[in-house]
Amino acid sequence: MGKAHGALALGVPSRTIGQMAGERPHFIAAVTHEVHGPLIPAPGGVLMRDGSGALLGAVGVSGDTSDNDETAAVSGVEAAGLTAETGA
Repeated sequence: MGKAHGALALGVPSRTIGQMAGERPHFIAAVTHEVHGPLIPAPGGVLMRDGSGALLGAVGVSGDTSDNDETAAVSGVEAAGLTAETGA
């Protein structure tokens, strides 16, 4: 939930949030309090877009390595006929 919520709150995949955390840790620490929900800065939270590129929501997966979590999220989004945005 934290990976998906963070992706939606910032409008970027959680992989990108993780990169931002490395580059600007104070920003991510501050924004964590402002998004009114969990924010996990690690791969596994992907944005879902329709065929026209419109943002529909996000999927977050956790339970394995972050890269495997992201792979599982992408598989689910694509199985639904949508496009996954990973930030990679």
